[in-house]
Amino acid sequence: MNFLSLTILGRLPVLAVLCTSTAVADDFQDGLEAFNNEDYATALAEWMPLAEHGDHNAMYNIGLLYDEGLGVETDKARALEWYLPPAEDGDVAAQFNVAAIYDFGQGVPEDNEKALYWYTVAAMQADEEAQFNLGVMYANGEGVEIDHRKSMQWYQLSADQGHAPAQYNLAHMYDIGAVIAEDNHEAMKWYLEAAEQGDADAQYAIALMHDTGDGFIEDDELAIQWYELAAEQGIQSAQLNLGVMYENGEGTEVDPGLAMKWYRRAADQGLTAAQYAVALMYDEGISLEEDDVAAFAWYTSAAEQGDANAQNNLGAMYDAGEGVPENKAEAVKWYSLAADQGNSIAQNNLGAMYFAGEGVEEDKIEAYKWFFISGELGNDDGMENSQYAGESMSFGEIMKAKKLGREWLEVFENGTTVE
Repeated sequence: MNFLSLTILGRLPVLAVLCTSTAVADDFQDGLEAFNNEDYATALAEWMPLAEHGDHNAMYNIGLLYDEGLGVETDKARALEWYLPPAEDGDVAAQFNVAAIYDFGQGVPEDNEKALYWYTVAAMQADEEAQFNLGVMYANGEGVEIDHRKSMQWYQLSADQGHAPAQYNLAHMYDIGAVIAEDNHEAMKWYLEAAEQGDADAQYAIALMHDTGDGFIEDDELAIQWYELAAEQGIQSAQLNLGVMYENGEGTEVDPGLAMKWYRRAADQGLTAAQYAVALMYDEGISLEEDDVAAFAWYTSAAEQGDANAQNNLGAMYDAGEGVPENKAEAVKWYSLAADQGNSIAQNNLGAMYFAGEGVEEDKIEAYKWFFISGELGNDDGMENSQYAGESMSFGEIMKAKKLGREWLEVFENGTTVE
């Protein structure tokens, strides 16, 4: 089951601002004023006597100072000591902070069961962030057995209070039909709730639903609007898909310049498919002057991350000496990597290298094997080249090559990595 946002969230520090005892109100207020003036040492000095006499608001605030390292060295263990009394007395902010310290193992050994307990106590007091984190813990099986129904229940409670990450996760559960039947309209409702709060993942999900027509009539113009919102927030897949839409004129006029802009945004973040797209635009001179050196650099980035198309094209550049000095051995290396991933063009190219003995020792059987595999995977050039190669081979050599090819295909089609 695939959930896209399963990270426990922390929260911004919240200061206790009320003092229940009239006798100590002035000292407490003096501490607040010092805190607001970023004079944390004075705040600590004002609150410490109150905390030592059992004032839970002062205890909480001292815990916060140690938790955040304000005027003191960060010390999560001491923060926990100060948070626990108000937490045990029902202070929901203290309960959440205790849970978070145990959850992340900060200053104390990680203890998911204690984290679960304190998140639950806070969640029962309607703390939406605690409810969300409980949903995550039940989804991941942290401190408890995995229970997606309970996870969804906590997401629902948090989402109903307007917590965007919970709204997103709840939407995704409806989107993929997790726990309950798939319901694209309910998914869209919750994605919109989160997206309107600026949740980039939700914005991307909405764009994808409009782009693919998932439960709705396909609407490329709406898809572009939502992709742009997500892309501006750095969502790589949104940037890539925007590039595709501008390059192909889907929902907009063809605009290679904007396509390159968005491809580059994603490529600069390391997205392999975007790096390949940038390389291809330089290689083919789409919207800009052809630049083999730039194409080579971007193919290399994508190829080193395992993109089979980039590996094949990088091999072709070494093969032809485009953007780089000709190097047949390097061409064979990259063709081989792509071929082993099932790229039929690379398989045909690799066959040609073995047939001609370029960058590798001539081997007609190995050449025929790769031509045969390429052809079996639907490549017409591979099919034709296997016939051509067979004209200079004996019947026995052809049978051996076909046997090797079928063995390779069997391993590949079973999903096993081909060595």
